[in-house]
Amino acid sequence: MDFEPFLRHYSTNMQCSTQTIRSYRNDLKLFSAYLEKHSVRELCQVDHAVITKYIEQMQAIENPRYGRTGLADATIGRRLSSLSSYFEFTRATGDIKLRNPLKDLPQNRWKKNKEPKPVDSQVLEVLIPGISNTRDQTLFAMFLATGLRISEMRQLNRDTIAVTAVTGDGENRVESKGKVLGKGGKVRTFFVDEDTMELYFKYVATRTDNLPALFLSQRKQRMSVRAIQYTLQAWCKKLGIPHINVHRLRHSFATRMINGDIAAMVLRELMGHESFTTTLRYVKINEKKLARGYFSAMEYHKQ
Repeated sequence: MDFEPFLRHYSTNMQCSTQTIRSYRNDLKLFSAYLEKHSVRELCQVDHAVITKYIEQMQAIENPRYGRTGLADATIGRRLSSLSSYFEFTRATGDIKLRNPLKDLPQNRWKKNKEPKPVDSQVLEVLIPGISNTRDQTLFAMFLATGLRISEMRQLNRDTIAVTAVTGDGENRVESKGKVLGKGGKVRTFFVDEDTMELYFKYVATRTDNLPALFLSQRKQRMSVRAIQYTLQAWCKKLGIPHINVHRLRHSFATRMINGDIAAMVLRELMGHESFTTTLRYVKINEKKLARGYFSAMEYHKQ
């Protein structure tokens, strides 16, 4: 499989992030290795049967990291989504007649789990205070406070966040905010609350180097996506709490914001989503907010 033209197209024309391109490349390499192993030499030979067997293999893989068999449904869904995009690109740009075998595959065979997955508040109450390393505590508190993607968090430099006093029009507060390059090469603003900024200043004060990156590895390099994920996994294991994927902290941010009565369209901007529908996949409204909304509406209709 020659998937480099596909990756160049998505990187240049679709403006996908480096992390997205890396995921595409990894997904396609895995499928290419699968085809080679099973002597499928031509892309036009890939049909429903091949895809079905590939799904079955992913569902049967031993996954000792999480103590289970099979990849997560979301992981399988992402890999197949990458394949589907590759087939569509090849159909549009290639000279061969090709059909996308995933186009009419039953969706329940590979549909991504789009339910919101915020981390339980009780788990977060153990996690954040339980992290004894200043850098790590600041890092994961920042995820909860900003809703940044992991690829965006690792971009941050020591001078990214600016602290200013806001006065006038009845306001008198300190505002901490920064800008980050998000998906599609779009710059957006994020904010940080005062409690998290206290951790931030405490962490920065421990730095004796002049390197620009905010979060450094032990080798004094900007922390990689994998290092951030591994660090969270290690703390979960040490603190005796269930494994947490870093992306779930973004779900927690969105859920906290919506249950704190932030306007949904404001949350969409903070999350950096093009579609409001995408934002809705991140939020889980709690019963307290549901009850407050219900009884408030009922009182309104009595007037």
